[in-house]
Formats: sequence, structure tokens, C-alpha cells
Amino acid sequence: SGILVAWTTQGFPPGAPYAGPVGEDFVPFGVGLVQLGIGDDAVIRVEGRLTENDPEKLPFGTHVELTMVPFTTDDEGNEIVTFAFQPV
Repeated sequence: SGILVAWTTQGFPPGAPYAGPVGEDFVPFGVGLVQLGIGDDAVIRVEGRLTENDPEKLPFGTHVELTMVPFTTDDEGNEIVTFAFQPV
């Protein structure tokens, strides 16, 4: 788990090599900077997708945990997932 230290909303499909939904299928998503602690002094910050994009649900300092979320389907109909951080 970690702590959300900064975030924004991705309101448009990312550029290449993005392979997810576009056009009417695209849903804006949150992107955050999550601080992970290791040991007493070491800190790692990771940028990643968030499961929320609502500012009311994402105050700075929110505790988050890593999860997997649906991303898209491939040409054969297989579901592709990606990681994201969700509030806990």
C-alpha cells in the first residue's frame, strides 16, 4: 500500500503506443503519484493509473493499494488488464 501525494485526470486517450479504448469508448481516468515506503528512511514514488477520477474521492494523503482493472480486449476477444491504485 501507499499514499497518494499528487494526481490529475487523463481526459483524453494517451498517444502511441496506447492500445486502450478511444472515441466514445474512452473513459477519463485518474493518474497519481503514489509514495511507497521501504524501511525506515527509503521512499519510492510510482506514477500509475487510479481506479477513481472524482476529485471528491481523491484527497491528497489518501491511502491506496495496488489492484488489477480491465483495460481492453484484444482482437481475439481476450480481456487485457492493467494495474491501478485504489483508495482503501
